[in-house]
Amino acid sequence: MAHERKIKCDCGRTLEEKEVIIERIQTPALVCPNCQFRTLTVEQAKTFQKRLEFHRAIDQQKQIIRIGNSMGITLPEKLKDFGLKIGHKVKLEAIDEKSFRVELG
Repeated sequence: MAHERKIKCDCGRTLEEKEVIIERIQTPALVCPNCQFRTLTVEQAKTFQKRLEFHRAIDQQKQIIRIGNSMGITLPEKLKDFGLKIGHKVKLEAIDEKSFRVELG
């Protein structure tokens, strides 16, 4: 079993893995607990890139449309690249009186 490699910051402290926000995207990163320096491993960079592509596909303003007696919004075709398909279920969760979250898959 290989041991986990510890990476030191220039200030001397060991970097710790944490969830951070980079360009409005939450992603794992290595962060110095002293000076808050942040860096990404190769795997973390791949995760960030995938999340960035997802944000670019989904972040947009939409108009509410009528679907029969219901209201709806359309989702971009690009979401197929992330595994979303017609018939998949989504979870809606109210956050407050002006916002809700849609959880895919």
